[in-house]
Amino acid sequence: MFGSIFYNFWAALFSFAVYFIAAIQNPYALPLPTIGAAFVVAVIAFSLMFLIRYFLGYVFYTPESPVLLQTEEELPGAVAKETDKTQAVPQSDLPAKEVEDENSEEIAQVVRSMLQGDESLSR
Repeated sequence: MFGSIFYNFWAALFSFAVYFIAAIQNPYALPLPTIGAAFVVAVIAFSLMFLIRYFLGYVFYTPESPVLLQTEEELPGAVAKETDKTQAVPQSDLPAKEVEDENSEEIAQVVRSMLQGDESLSR
């Protein structure tokens, strides 16, 4: 269910106030029957709020299924795709991977120095 029981109380209070203010403006309305009718309206609003909260809980429900939490590597058939990728990589692209690793190491060193407050890089 969406929310808490306080939503029910707020709905009851709001409906009581709206009904009472609207009904008391009638110059021939007696105060006690008007208050009684406002309480009845508040009880009805309190009860209807359970249905509204249930409906909102149903609408905003997000299941936590293990299928949705799996990454691409964990899905069935990912092993076959991964072997196809490794066979499709030409040998000339492998040194580029090493250059990329060196570049990432330099970036990591810059980040470390920025976190420590150093403005100069020591090599």
